[in-house]
Amino acid sequence: MRSTTIKTLLFCILLVGTGCANQPQQYLWRIDSLEQIAGLPVVTQGNPQLVDSVYGTAVMFDGDGDRLLVDDNPLDGASEFTVEIIFKPNDAYPENLEPRFFHIEAPENPNRRITIELRLNDQRQWYLDTYIKSEVSQYTLIDSSLVHPMEQWTHAAITYKDRQFTAFVNGKKELSAEVDYLPIAKTGKTSIGARMNEVHWFNGAILAARITHQVLLPEQFMQLDNFSAE
Repeated sequence: MRSTTIKTLLFCILLVGTGCANQPQQYLWRIDSLEQIAGLPVVTQGNPQLVDSVYGTAVMFDGDGDRLLVDDNPLDGASEFTVEIIFKPNDAYPENLEPRFFHIEAPENPNRRITIELRLNDQRQWYLDTYIKSEVSQYTLIDSSLVHPMEQWTHAAITYKDRQFTAFVNGKKELSAEVDYLPIAKTGKTSIGARMNEVHWFNGAILAARITHQVLLPEQFMQLDNFSAE
């Protein structure tokens, strides 16, 4: 079953002016269960834990074998997209230097994938690493000087359209480049908390992800203020 398409009047106004005729597909995934995400089946590996936060329930990953594997490709059919994620990384240096914590790929074709990753340093800081790969090109957006503090809730996003690949942290554009994205098959799955091949584990909490089949502006990104503990 596909995750629920988010259809709101506000979203229509922001994206297409008035009306919803051309509204893009959008999937909001609250990461608040070890059994399902937005109605989609999840395989739980290791021992991730549900935790309370000021923004509601999140899932905590220990960086040592914890992940959630979602049986869904939320990018299916998209030629342009925005992928957002809200997370809180722990200071896991040096045990978890390169956590891959959001990875979409079809099992029959590892040559097409997207990942959202972090790199940690010894100053209690991290910097973003985002990646698009296809059979014809690949590109990594990464800059070790664009650092952020550990132990804080953070929003990261990538957008893609017409070969333009861009990364954002907390609504601020960080890097951009050209790359050829080729569609990931409908059979694709989504790994949360580790790379698809079960390496490079994430130590920290993840609250939500959202995938939109359209490039959003930073002011249209998810806001932490919209989440709260019940």
